[in-house]
Amino acid sequence: MRALFLTASLALLALAGCHDDPNEEAAQCPRAHLLQDYSRQVRYDGRGSDLSDLMLSVRLSDVQGACSGKLGTRLEGAHAHVVMVVTRGPAATSAEADITYRVGVVRAKQILDTKTYTQHVKFPPNVTTLQVIGREIPMELPTAKGVSGQNYDLYFGLQLTPQEVDANRRNSAG
Repeated sequence: MRALFLTASLALLALAGCHDDPNEEAAQCPRAHLLQDYSRQVRYDGRGSDLSDLMLSVRLSDVQGACSGKLGTRLEGAHAHVVMVVTRGPAATSAEADITYRVGVVRAKQILDTKTYTQHVKFPPNVTTLQVIGREIPMELPTAKGVSGQNYDLYFGLQLTPQEVDANRRNSAG
């Protein structure tokens, strides 16, 4: 699983920096990436792959966040959340679904941490597509002289089976 964070195709999405005092050097935010091969999931009911068999479709569409602190401190704070578009298909038997995704923190091509999160989605009556903002994920990034938040990369991807990853690769190649 660790290799996916290093070798997958990336869609670069920079996190916006923020700091209150203009006289201090603002923290440098980590770079955030959506892993293209891991950014889409389609669940069918097992009878086939026709639209009528669709239970759920999920697409990661964005990563948003910010950071705080100042250069030269030992820790830099950051937070991020993923934005996803979730569609309930005609074969869905429930108005609720759980979507699992992973976040990896990398520095100098070394994976420092990965965590798995589950987003619970509940569809209101007569609604089939929702834009969902995932939970805010707080982070503290160790910094030192010459190391800032910009030395870190954050990777976001859905928790997929090997077959789902293969399907995403086939569909994006065409």
